[in-house]
Amino acid sequence: MSDPGPILYDYPASICSQMARLALVEKGVDYTRQTVDIMGRAEQSEPWYTTLNPRAVVPTLKIDDEVVTDTIRIVTYVDAEFDGPALTPKNPEAAATMAAMMGDIMGLHYRVLLYAKRLDENGRSQTVIDRGRFLRQQRGQYPDRSALLDRRITGNEKLQTILADPDEVSRHESDAAALVDHLDDALAGRPFVGSDTYSLADTFATPALARFRLHGYETWWSDGRRPNVAAYYRRMEERPNWVAAEVIDTGDERDI
Repeated sequence: MSDPGPILYDYPASICSQMARLALVEKGVDYTRQTVDIMGRAEQSEPWYTTLNPRAVVPTLKIDDEVVTDTIRIVTYVDAEFDGPALTPKNPEAAATMAAMMGDIMGLHYRVLLYAKRLDENGRSQTVIDRGRFLRQQRGQYPDRSALLDRRITGNEKLQTILADPDEVSRHESDAAALVDHLDDALAGRPFVGSDTYSLADTFATPALARFRLHGYETWWSDGRRPNVAAYYRRMEERPNWVAAEVIDTGDERDI
């Protein structure tokens, strides 16, 4: 049997999956994808997948017998282990700045942003409520996965609590807007995030901005606001790897 090469287990609209795909295509890695349906079928909770990734999240990268999880670890591994253009600055200070930006991007609560503009008058999302009901059904059907599903049920309940509190929603939106301010500063006089060359920071910033646009926050860099981010976003859309990595900035909440 021929070697399939690197396999990325992902979900098309997952922001973290987009980050991993961007790193792989920017490095020119020949890889294959296996979709993990994290929405309709909750395949991330199935034993075949949790054997690969005990946290039951996407993406996961498998290279021969080696399995790499966690998005930052995946893109760092891809940059270090595969041929292609370096995506980490050689200067230690610049590399540290890049890593800090990646951490800031990963630190946002994207699910709050997803539902914040889609709430009823009581601050509820029927999609989130339905998801919680589905998770509880899964727990009853698969008691062997109870620990994993209990964590997801708790997370779903916390999300519902946040969404019902306008001040909490506003705080998360402010955190995201502050990140866009940070990106605008990092792009001042530079074509890429904090650098003259494309780096791992860009593999994170691009899907993050795409996700903001998808959720209706493009106003953060329109009408003259944050012009560096606005110009950057246009440049990233024009890169061939935007299409190759399937960066997504339009869609419906049930698809993402």
